[in-house]
Amino acid sequence: MAVYSYPGPRSADYKKPSSVDDCIPQARALTAKLVPSDRPTGPVVPEFRVRKGDRLLIVTVPDQDKYVAEAVTQVLTEGGAEEVRFIYPKELTGRDPERYSVEDGWREVALYEEGKASGTTADLLTGMGLAEATTTFLDTHPEYTGVFLDVAGGNSTRAFGKHRDKLRGTWPCNNWEWFLSRAHNFPLPLWEEMERRILEPLAKASEVRITDPEGTNIEFSLTAEEAIRWYNNAFVRGHLMMNPFQVTAGEFHGRLGYDVRTPPVFPKANGVLAGTANHCGFFPRIELYFERDRLVEVKGGGRYGDGIRELMDKHNDIQWPGYHDKGLFWLCDTALCTAVGAFRRKSDLFESYWVYPNLPERSRAGVFHLGFGSRAYRDEKTADQYCREHGVQRGHIHVHNYFATFEVRLRGTDYWYKIVDKGQLAALSDPELRAMAAQYGHPDELLKYDWIPPLPGINCEGDYLKDYAPDPTAYLKKRIEEGKTI
Repeated sequence: MAVYSYPGPRSADYKKPSSVDDCIPQARALTAKLVPSDRPTGPVVPEFRVRKGDRLLIVTVPDQDKYVAEAVTQVLTEGGAEEVRFIYPKELTGRDPERYSVEDGWREVALYEEGKASGTTADLLTGMGLAEATTTFLDTHPEYTGVFLDVAGGNSTRAFGKHRDKLRGTWPCNNWEWFLSRAHNFPLPLWEEMERRILEPLAKASEVRITDPEGTNIEFSLTAEEAIRWYNNAFVRGHLMMNPFQVTAGEFHGRLGYDVRTPPVFPKANGVLAGTANHCGFFPRIELYFERDRLVEVKGGGRYGDGIRELMDKHNDIQWPGYHDKGLFWLCDTALCTAVGAFRRKSDLFESYWVYPNLPERSRAGVFHLGFGSRAYRDEKTADQYCREHGVQRGHIHVHNYFATFEVRLRGTDYWYKIVDKGQLAALSDPELRAMAAQYGHPDELLKYDWIPPLPGINCEGDYLKDYAPDPTAYLKKRIEEGKTI
């Protein structure tokens, strides 16, 4: 029997609810989990905030699970809401959203070219402009005091304009499987302590190395000042920013705020990013080569790779404002999500209303999604004006890595500290964190991953380059047919 050095496949097994009673306990738990409003959060962790007298609007999609909707309505009403209304895209825009499949991972580059790249739209679930449509609805229905907006993106608050104070959070729970996830119930004090321990070494980093068995190998170095700036701006709860450029370019405001007089940190990363998945789905294995942060060559990737190469050739003279060289695509996103119990959703992988149907998997702790594109430098108006003048789009696209090792060399030493080791957060094995976890339950149960994907030849039987890399979707479908974990 083969012995693998990576943890074997594992998947969550949630049962589809057959009554409202099946959903009430989770609805109560999510309503009770109040999060301080000054703590930023990632886009797929629901926070059901309710106040006495609220009239709440939940923007969702046609496959909304009825038992989830009824349970949430009941619990929010018990919490003091006078009205809870679920509203659908057709009521807001006059049309239904399209359906999508993870078979079409190439679509992420198409969305980029259309100006709908992840992170630049206000609603990531449908991409239909539901944030803007909801603000128009609120203009004529001012009685609603709070809104939960699909999988709200980074620009949702701005899109809400004068109604921004009504935006209470996201609504990713059209899907019963995601609603029931224990990832949402992770104790917040424990979560914050875990993330503190993850980020602490960044302040002392002199070099960074990212490797992964699918072929990723990226390195960069930092000055002491750059490391401190990175550390001070890296925190977004559930979605840590593990690339100094993505949090110093001006789009994010960290603990110390952003000083427009200070140029961003370009770590000048070199190496290759490789993988087979992104937010939209899967594609043949791709290799993306970076020199001093800039994408210089693309190998493989099927239709996804073809689209990236076409855009590189078309816009090879682009000089983004404030950047040190020409180039359309830059390594500008190395995000580490930290939801321990998150998983690859199975119930709607191949038929989803989510524009990014593969988005849930990247939420799991230890999974990296590395992005390449551009970040606004200093202010978004300058970047947007440049885009209009040169006929290009701003944003970024991704590759997921499941078993990455992310390590930093501690300044003044030869010691490399592994923040993530083969896809496993080092913090989860920390004795002090485990002692803290014991206050909420058994550490072994609380801190375990519910889902680990199969990669043949890496953590399960088979040959990665032969059985998986050419067509990941076919491999996963075959495992589904055989009743195996995906």
